[in-house]
Amino acid sequence: MRWPDLLGFIAGFLTTFSAWPQLYYSYSTKDVKSIQMQFMVMLMSGLFLWGVYGILLRSLPLIVFNFIGFTLWIPILWVKLSESGS
Repeated sequence: MRWPDLLGFIAGFLTTFSAWPQLYYSYSTKDVKSIQMQFMVMLMSGLFLWGVYGILLRSLPLIVFNFIGFTLWIPILWVKLSESGS
């Protein structure tokens, strides 16, 4: 593995899984009032587009971590949408 890819994997791991504490808190407490919907939509759109960009560049770290990051925010979005409907 080339060092830029290794650096990409380390950076991707750290930034992607930084969402984990928020996911755990939001899902266990059902408290998402402080998370703005605009933030979530922009973040998730950006993560998805970075993943597509990674596919175009054939960059495995970009592909893997951005799609994992996108997936981690889906349950938080679900809780947020459920809150809005109640």
